[in-house]
Amino acid sequence: MQSLIKICVLSFVLTCVIIKGFAQTGKITLNLTDATFETVFEKIREQSSYDFFYSTDFLKNLSPISINVEEVGINVVLDQIIPSDLTYEIEDDIIILKKKNNSKIIMPNSKGEIDEKLLIGTVIDKNSESLPGASIVIEGSSKGTITNLDGKFSLMVPENAIINISFIGFLSQRIVLEGQDSVNIILLEDVEKLSEVVVVGYGTQKKINLTGSVATIDQKKLTDVPVANSANLIAGRAPGVMARQNSGLPGGENTQIRIRSFSEAPLVLVDGVQMDFSRVDPNDIASISILKDAAAAVYGARAGNGVILVTTKRGNMGTSKISYNSSMTFQSATAFLNHVKPDQYVEMVREANLNDFGDANSTFTEEDLSKYQNGDLGYNGGNWVDALIKNNAPMQQHNLSVSGGSGNIKYFTSFGYTDQESFFRSRDFDYKRFNARSNLDIKFSEAISFSLDLSYRQDIRNRPASSALSNIWIDLATAQPIYGTNLPDNLVIPDPNISSVAYSGSTTGNRNPIARSNRDIFGTYDRFDNTFRGKIGINYSMVSIEGLKFKVEMNVQNLNRSEKSFRKPYNVYRYSVPQDSLYLEGTGNAISSVSDEQYRRIMLYPLASLQYIKEIGVHNFNFLALAEQTTREFSSFSATRRELFTTSIPELFIGNENEQTNNGSSGSDIGRKSFVSRLNYRFMDRYLFETTLRIDGNVLFAPDARWGYFPSFSAGWIVSEESFFRKNNLIDNLKIRVSYTQLGDDSANGINGFDYLSGYGAQSTYLFGQNESLTTIRTLGEVNPFLTWELMTMYNAAVELTFFEGRVQFEADYFYRKRENILSIDQRSIAAEGGFVLPLSNINVSDDRGIELYAQFQQNIGGLTFDIAPNLTFAKEKYIVRRDLEEFTDPDDIRINGREGQWVNRRFGYLSDGIFMSQDEINDHSIIQDGNGNLTLRPGDIKYLDLDNNDTINFRDQDVIGYAGNIPELSYGLNISATYKNFRLSMLLQGASMFSININGPAAIMFSNGSIPLDYQYDYAWQPHPDNPSVNINPNAKLPAATFTSSINNSRVSDFWVEDVSYLRFKNINISYSLPKQIISKIGMSNLLLYTAAENLFTWTNLGIFKNSFDPEFDPNTQSTRRYPITKSFTIGLRASL
Repeated sequence: MQSLIKICVLSFVLTCVIIKGFAQTGKITLNLTDATFETVFEKIREQSSYDFFYSTDFLKNLSPISINVEEVGINVVLDQIIPSDLTYEIEDDIIILKKKNNSKIIMPNSKGEIDEKLLIGTVIDKNSESLPGASIVIEGSSKGTITNLDGKFSLMVPENAIINISFIGFLSQRIVLEGQDSVNIILLEDVEKLSEVVVVGYGTQKKINLTGSVATIDQKKLTDVPVANSANLIAGRAPGVMARQNSGLPGGENTQIRIRSFSEAPLVLVDGVQMDFSRVDPNDIASISILKDAAAAVYGARAGNGVILVTTKRGNMGTSKISYNSSMTFQSATAFLNHVKPDQYVEMVREANLNDFGDANSTFTEEDLSKYQNGDLGYNGGNWVDALIKNNAPMQQHNLSVSGGSGNIKYFTSFGYTDQESFFRSRDFDYKRFNARSNLDIKFSEAISFSLDLSYRQDIRNRPASSALSNIWIDLATAQPIYGTNLPDNLVIPDPNISSVAYSGSTTGNRNPIARSNRDIFGTYDRFDNTFRGKIGINYSMVSIEGLKFKVEMNVQNLNRSEKSFRKPYNVYRYSVPQDSLYLEGTGNAISSVSDEQYRRIMLYPLASLQYIKEIGVHNFNFLALAEQTTREFSSFSATRRELFTTSIPELFIGNENEQTNNGSSGSDIGRKSFVSRLNYRFMDRYLFETTLRIDGNVLFAPDARWGYFPSFSAGWIVSEESFFRKNNLIDNLKIRVSYTQLGDDSANGINGFDYLSGYGAQSTYLFGQNESLTTIRTLGEVNPFLTWELMTMYNAAVELTFFEGRVQFEADYFYRKRENILSIDQRSIAAEGGFVLPLSNINVSDDRGIELYAQFQQNIGGLTFDIAPNLTFAKEKYIVRRDLEEFTDPDDIRINGREGQWVNRRFGYLSDGIFMSQDEINDHSIIQDGNGNLTLRPGDIKYLDLDNNDTINFRDQDVIGYAGNIPELSYGLNISATYKNFRLSMLLQGASMFSININGPAAIMFSNGSIPLDYQYDYAWQPHPDNPSVNINPNAKLPAATFTSSINNSRVSDFWVEDVSYLRFKNINISYSLPKQIISKIGMSNLLLYTAAENLFTWTNLGIFKNSFDPEFDPNTQSTRRYPITKSFTIGLRASL
């Protein structure tokens, strides 16, 4: 680890040296004789970050220039070369040349007021085309106008007023009038919008020239709301992309990302290297591109489920820029399973006893209930949820970066820190992260350039001993509220050398959620992840052959993980009020232990590529060929010791010498080679073609099946460029895209190295009647030498439209994917006999299909600029072949349990008809539900529909009752942003529909496995009348009655428990204010922005009585299990630049 830190420190020092050496950014040296203006401008561009904007008419008939200056400012150069009839303005890094206007001084009138006068003008682009609808606003007021169809305007303005001109797709301009009566304004195209360049596989392309499906996310939106996990940034931002947060645990949010609702995760590449999305500081991200269909084909075997390309920031030419971002966030839970209060618990225990045994007083009497209701001494119990979890948890984030460039060097360096507290009151689940990054670009000559990227990240997780997290929720679910959460003060503890905690009422005696959440009581778990990444790249552009480039890269990733777990004993005591005494109920971690594990992963990614770009008349060619290799090495070592002589020294050597044998180690190597060729051809800038061939080889497969060949073809037609498509004021751009792609997939679970080879393994076993172990040999099972790649064939058709001078955009994609050769174990060929395990085979087939829709509307109204961008994705998956399941012959078996030809996410179950409200209703019910004449049914049980009308409920009465799986069919988002003067507002609404949860276990059946009833069960359970237990007295009864006995009837999978989880979430909102530059410039700052933000603010769902207990983003398959809650947050922060 020390060596990694040294490397990062060295990188930072190098950057500082560069910054110091080039602190004189903007100094120009020229020695030219009889040069044209264009030549002078080009020399200035080469030595600085400045660019020029002017009308070519300005430079006609001008005399050549001779100039000799050394290390002078840009103003000195311009003052020498600009003709007397021209003037210039410098806006950021753009030098704008203008004709001089005669000005006159207007004095105030007799009243001391400044007279207004009529200003007339025209707004055009660089090609002298008029810009209708451009906004002209007087600075400091809301007064303004827009240009007419000819780009002309008139406006009453004060003398020496300042006007701001803006137009969608163009850079805004600010003009000081200085007495002019008329102005001719030329707006410069915003290259980022009109010629947007997007990151694609192994390069970049103009968006207009893309033939594949690529979605991008605006970098500004990435820092709207601070997050600890970068994967949460993309939820609802782009069509076809779903990101669902499965937990809010600090350092363990486990966000699930899916593209086009595919069942597997996409490939995530950070600067071209596969990496966990969560390991990137959001402040370091420059762009995010999501590649689908043919756009992802260049990544071959890894791209079948889509590709997310993350590009980090790099330096730009110009003076050094120092930026600092800081935020403080306060988090709280969106939903949580809350227990009943002590008196409510007693009330429900009495109801369960009355329902089960006919005697409510079996456990608690009416007098006991009265004491709990009054909170008498010894009868006040405790709130275990409140004792364990607090209402909010703070998180702070800081990022400092330095960037810039001059001459031949550009640099970007950043440092980040995150400190996130958990909801646990013990503060023993907190998470800290340190990260550093340095990206350096050096241009040695016109032909050779060099890049060096270094990054380091350390994740620190300090928690109670390793399995504590999952067991906390188990202990909490059974913690009875009639017991206090803490032992009384001033009691004599029998064994003061061991931690002591209160009894929670569990049958095992040693359960206590507070103990498990506390490192001082339960023991410690410390995990340190140190990740280092380095990339060296050399680019060579041949001078003799224009357009020919070579690139060589070497990427290295090194992850070192250190884990240490230490468990120590603690005693659980029950306090008796009458005796004022403690009684030992059990001991947790009765045998102390310590475990130590070291894990290391090294990944090497060498890459070499050739690119040739050639334009011949109306023909444009772009050819890429590359070869890359991936090598991964894994190794781990672990050791455990038990029965420590002392818990004061949690080290391995303190363990009992008889427990010194439980050590372990493992290691593996994985490799892949790939060759790629891609040709882009563009004809007349309207006919677009791309073809790709990727060849992948993987050592997991046998030599004869090791290589996969994956072709792709896509085409685009920019219809709006055709002569027959007359230019009009409605449609600016119309493009049609189609693609065909074949991809492989070798990421399926279950593939091990050399699975295609037969072999044997050693194992330890015992002989019958003897107490000795022997080492024996066993077969590794049948092998499949034909195991090979899963094959994915994808088709895509799309249309792109732009309306009203770029104000409105619309995109629609239809996609279809067929997956073949899916790996599984064939259950229809031969049975597993003789102890053999059948091998994996490429046997199953499925397909996906769906649509993506995206729209964007942008407008300027006066000084207000706003942007509205909705997106929607609908996708379904169907099984075609499922040979891993038995073959059914019964028609109802085929309908209910068969999978072939069925949608993957269909859920079968019984249809309910409410609950039985009384015994009389059961007696009158003619349909047999329990197979025993309904003798086991009780009031408060669920009633089911007899679909086949045979007066019996059996498996044939099942039908589709909802959606299975954890991926919604429909997902959508709505991005809204608005800017007015120095204020900016951004909002994101995100939602999903057409998916369900099955509420089961303790969340459905009260007292299941000793669990404590939940608040909604108390409010909505069928409740027996004290004098007539067969009659309900709860007018809000919607749930089954309280019972201690398991109920097969109420536990059936049915629509009674399957709930629609469709939701619309106010995902985030950000309101920011940029302080005026004339104020902050006085303290040496170029930008200071203050903001407040909120995340997961509101959620609208169809969950009804369960809405406060379940968050719709949780994995539907685990909704009924207690887990760390998803969070909503409120943030304040600032961003400052020097």
